[in-house]
Amino acid sequence: MGKITCIIVDDEPLAHDVISDYIGRLDFLSEVGTFLDALSAIEYLHNNTVDLIFLDIQMPMLDGINFVKTLSIPPKIIFTTAHRDYAVDGFELNAVDYLIKPIPFYRFVQAVEKVRGRVTQDIPEVLTTDAIFFKVDKRKIKVHFTDILYIESLKDYIKVILTDRSLVTYQTLTGVLEVLPPTQFVQVHKSFIVNFHYVTAMEGNTLEIEDHSIPVGRGYRDEALKKIYNTGKKGWR
Repeated sequence: MGKITCIIVDDEPLAHDVISDYIGRLDFLSEVGTFLDALSAIEYLHNNTVDLIFLDIQMPMLDGINFVKTLSIPPKIIFTTAHRDYAVDGFELNAVDYLIKPIPFYRFVQAVEKVRGRVTQDIPEVLTTDAIFFKVDKRKIKVHFTDILYIESLKDYIKVILTDRSLVTYQTLTGVLEVLPPTQFVQVHKSFIVNFHYVTAMEGNTLEIEDHSIPVGRGYRDEALKKIYNTGKKGWR
């Protein structure tokens, strides 16, 4: 598995310095962005996906609690705050942990290890070069790559749409993307991966697979078009 991607959202530059330093000490974490306000983070997440957010609560314009509520499919959240009063609110939002500033390094490690366990849990097992196992309830279901139309993120779960049925498994979109062959699959939106060989039409920011309409995110469009063009669908824009 690759590194856990994370961003920092905090209006205090000193907090950024501390958390960035802690992230740099752990090989399995990768910091991909820092933001001094929640609105900037929202704009970033509109076009990008991450595994984890280190999130302050008291911030101008939009606080951390309400910021999470704006996200339709929030990543893992670790709250980082100087105030204990919001702990209940944080855990009601299914936060992984709630760290009180100043944050000791050992507590930081405890928190991110929880994330590590959740992100790596039930990663699909590649069976051969043409199939994969998905864990559904207590069973492992064999699925051929050619039978997958697309995959949709449902917060901590993914819904795998097949040619003849669908299944839901506890897994992140980022995790499953790592084990899918790039010769067949491409992420087209923060919540969707498609088998581009099944794409039959594309107009504007929507593509069609059989009778399904899939949104295409602005940040994913160029890569999606490149993959689709290579399948012979040259006339699309």
